[in-house]
Amino acid sequence: MLAAFKRLFGGERRKAAAPASTEEAVKGLEEASMEDIGAFLEAARRADTKGHSPWVLRDETRLATLRRALEFTVQHGQWLQRDGGNIARWQGRLLKLRHGEGPTLGMLLACRPDDEAAWQLRFFFVEPEWQGSGHGARLLRAARLSLNGVPLNARLPLACQSAVRSLEQAGFARMHVNAFEVASFEAPAEWD
Repeated sequence: MLAAFKRLFGGERRKAAAPASTEEAVKGLEEASMEDIGAFLEAARRADTKGHSPWVLRDETRLATLRRALEFTVQHGQWLQRDGGNIARWQGRLLKLRHGEGPTLGMLLACRPDDEAAWQLRFFFVEPEWQGSGHGARLLRAARLSLNGVPLNARLPLACQSAVRSLEQAGFARMHVNAFEVASFEAPAEWD
């Protein structure tokens, strides 16, 4: 009863509602554009200052390299991945979540070497003003559906508690935690 009063009178933060259908679940998820790359880089830079980014972005050269890789992904649907001394072209998707015509709520980058491989979630974020409202889990559920029922893997430091919560709420299972407290997660291709 108390929870109902809190929701009614605004004392409790509103959570994003669970989608009723597949179409509704992916509603608002779209391919990112060149104009979105700056927001992605800023989020990656914020994460790097906390040690939560998969990239070390403390110098402008690395930031410029990541920008070019993201631009290539947006333009060609391919992520440039180091493979020993060479550069491999993986399939890549830079996706953003919006509510209607409103601002971007969050983004993610997923890539895989070929059609047979699982997607790897490289980085995802929700803009600071939208955090804590369930949009992280919504973004991840929508990505799982839009990536055609293929498993989706992620690695994330356990210190990123809100991101870990979002992964788990979106159906990712924690598979392994290494000695550096980095956890591996997997969202299977089969849905509950």
